[in-house]
Amino acid sequence: MPGLVSVKTPPDSAPIRITVPDPQPQRSEPAPVSKTPSPHTKKPPSPSPSRSKPSPARSKKPQPVSPDPILADASLDNPDLGPFLLKLARDTIASGEGPNKALEYAVRASKSFERCAVDGEPSLDLAMSLHVLAAIYCSLGRFEEAVPVLDRAIRVPEIGRGADHALAAFSGHMQLGDTYSMLGQVDRSIECYEEGLKIQIEALGDTDPRVGETCRSDFSALLNYYGISLIV
Repeated sequence: MPGLVSVKTPPDSAPIRITVPDPQPQRSEPAPVSKTPSPHTKKPPSPSPSRSKPSPARSKKPQPVSPDPILADASLDNPDLGPFLLKLARDTIASGEGPNKALEYAVRASKSFERCAVDGEPSLDLAMSLHVLAAIYCSLGRFEEAVPVLDRAIRVPEIGRGADHALAAFSGHMQLGDTYSMLGQVDRSIECYEEGLKIQIEALGDTDPRVGETCRSDFSALLNYYGISLIV
């Protein structure tokens, strides 16, 4: 039952009665308190959509590059792939595209030649691809990496199988001598030159003009290393 509350009034006026309702059993939600915004904290306008940066979630992700099927490991067992990759390596160098891509082709070519080689049969194609690979390493200034490649190359040919094998071994020794010379290892360089010259003489004879040219070029290379000019 609502209660009555009387309020004192002046003597000449009629009494005023105010009805106060009984409290309800349920709890009423408090009225939201309105906050007067501060005049000093005015929010700046949001930037235009055209000037805002795109969300990272909406940015376009780069698509993965599919591997070159020519360089896939599974395809290295194809006997036709080695010559093709070796030609690509040479063409890449000749075109001026840079030695890094040529190096990739040469590495794959050597692996393909090695996989396709018949057991017990030396492969001159493998030796040639290793020579090319070592030359690319040297062009990149990576002489230390060229040394084991050439060590492998000079063990591939068998000198007793004919002049082609002998000259392949000769070329490997001379290239290895040049590489050691670039590394400043003169003693090893001379050893390689001497061994290569010995193989060349056995294959061509000591009267062949190519033997004389080898002696002259190697001697000139050593003199140039020590800063001595050779005048012919």
